[in-house]
Amino acid sequence: LRKRANVTITEFEGPRPAGNTGTHINYLAPVNRGEVVWTLNALDVLFIGRLFNKGVVDLTRTVALTGSEVKQTGYYNMLVGTELGKLFADNVNGKGNLRYISGNVLTGTRIEAEGALRATHSQLTVIPEGDDVHEAFGWASLSPKRYSAGATYLKLKKAYRLDARLLGGPRAIIVSNEYDKVFPLDIFPEQLIKSTLAFNIDKMEQLGIYEVAPEDFALCEFVDTSKLELQRIVRTGLDMLRKEME
Repeated sequence: LRKRANVTITEFEGPRPAGNTGTHINYLAPVNRGEVVWTLNALDVLFIGRLFNKGVVDLTRTVALTGSEVKQTGYYNMLVGTELGKLFADNVNGKGNLRYISGNVLTGTRIEAEGALRATHSQLTVIPEGDDVHEAFGWASLSPKRYSAGATYLKLKKAYRLDARLLGGPRAIIVSNEYDKVFPLDIFPEQLIKSTLAFNIDKMEQLGIYEVAPEDFALCEFVDTSKLELQRIVRTGLDMLRKEME
């Protein structure tokens, strides 16, 4: 693409969510009401190229097998819909209950151990379910063995074996700016979530609802002490707005 005419190359670097489409749109072409920005994943460009160059629909992709419960992480060539039972059986530690994910831990979809690769994913993840773990004081524990996104205690530079537990239930939103620490867009994320829950269209538009996608709130959801399904909230808000404009 670098040698193509009428193509402008813009490079982003940094940790997640530097690679999110929403981040790119926010910096390059912010969306307002009634405007449309078309996007295409790099993987889709590959599939389209195969179709025009070879005349066949070839959806073979390289899939990364990841997660703390994988014996040997690696890359595999797969088709959409590939059954994953044998792959997991051969490469996953069989101790305890496990969470199998098509995609990554932040935006992926939970699947069964005998599940299949989803159409939009190029990663598989396996982590502990965590339902067999019993800790003193539960979520209030101050153990240095537990990961904390906040300043609960002295942070140590170490690797953590995270599981699927929420460590708490849904509660009221407290505007503490914890979202801002992991949210790169020029938007007030906590205020946007609150206005979306209330479906206050005017406020949602003022706060930039058209510039975000659910995955942009994945890290916010991870650090959220209110334990809210922020990605689902954003998706529902966008769907409701679309119905309002039809």
